[in-house]
Amino acid sequence: MKTTNPRSRRIVKWLILLVFLAAALYFYRGSLAEILEGIRALSFAQLIISCLIATVFFLIEGGIVYYMAHPFESTYHWGKGIRTAYLCEFYRLLTLGSGSGFAAIYYLQKDGVPYAKGTGITMLQFVFKKIAVMILGLMGFLYLLGTPQTSQILCQYQNAMIIGCVVTILIALFMTLITVSEKIKDWLLYAIDWLLYAIDWLEHKKPKYKQQMEKGRENLILLNDTGKELMTHKKRFLVLLGLNLMKLIVIYLIPAYILKDISVLNIPQSVMLMAIAYMLAGVIPAPSGIGSLEFVFLLFFNCFAGEMYTVPAILVFRFTTWLVPFIIGGIIKMVTS
Repeated sequence: MKTTNPRSRRIVKWLILLVFLAAALYFYRGSLAEILEGIRALSFAQLIISCLIATVFFLIEGGIVYYMAHPFESTYHWGKGIRTAYLCEFYRLLTLGSGSGFAAIYYLQKDGVPYAKGTGITMLQFVFKKIAVMILGLMGFLYLLGTPQTSQILCQYQNAMIIGCVVTILIALFMTLITVSEKIKDWLLYAIDWLLYAIDWLEHKKPKYKQQMEKGRENLILLNDTGKELMTHKKRFLVLLGLNLMKLIVIYLIPAYILKDISVLNIPQSVMLMAIAYMLAGVIPAPSGIGSLEFVFLLFFNCFAGEMYTVPAILVFRFTTWLVPFIIGGIIKMVTS
C-alpha cells in the first residue's frame, strides 16, 4: 500500500493555509488599512501598553483553557492553554470566524484531552463567555443609567439597550440550562429525535439537514456531559466565571486607557460603557464580529469624546485584540508545525 510522504503532506497543508491567509487578507483589507490609520494617531507608549493589556487577556484565556482541560488530562498545563488561545485566534481570523472552535477541539485532542471532552469544553467556553458578557453588560447598563453624566444619553437608546439585555440574558440562560439540566437536555433530544423522524422521508433529497441535526444532537450530549462535570462543581464554576469576568474587564480597559485624558468619562465609567457596547454588539450578526462592535462603540463613545479620538481607540482595540494575536498565533503555528 502506497503511503503519503510526510513532507508532501506538510507542503500541501501549508499551501492550503496560505490560500486561506490570502483570502482572509483580501476580506479584511479595508479593516487593515483603517487599523493602520488608527495606530498612527497614538503614541508608541500608548500602543505598547494597549498590547500588554491585550496580552493579559490571552494569559487569562489560557488559564481558562487549562482550568477546564486539566480535570480530564492531568498533564495539561497553562502553557498549552495559552498556545491554544492564540492558535484559536489565528484560525478565527483565517476562517472568517468559523474555525476557532474546530481549532480548539483539535489542539485539545492533540494535547491529550479526549475528543468528546474537548468538544464539550469548547462549547462550555462560549457559555461562560456569554454569561460574563451578560453580567458585565447588565451591570454597566444599570450603573450608567443611574449616573448623571451618562443617564441622559443612554435614555435615548434605552429601548434598544433593554432589548439587547433581554436577548443576551435569554441566550445565556438557555445555554446554561441545556448545559446543567438533564431534564432540559432530554426534552431537546426528544424534540430533535421527533424532527429527525419527521424529515426522514426527505433524506434522499436533503441529507445535509439530517446530518446537521444529528451533529447538533451529539454536541448537545457532549455539552451537557462536560457541563455537569465542570459547572455543578461550585468552586470550579466560580473560578471559571471569575476568570471570564476578569478577561473581559481587561480588554474593556483598552479603550478606557486610550481615552482616559480625552473623554469626560472616568476609567470605570468607560469600562462599563464598553461592557454595554460589547454586549449589544454580540447580538448583531457579523463575520468575526467585524463591524458590529465598531458601530455600537462609536454610537456611544462619540457622545463623550470627539470622533477624532474614538475612531483610533476602537481601531487600536481591534489591532491589539485581533491583529497582534493573529500574528502571534501564526508564529506559534509555524514554530510548532
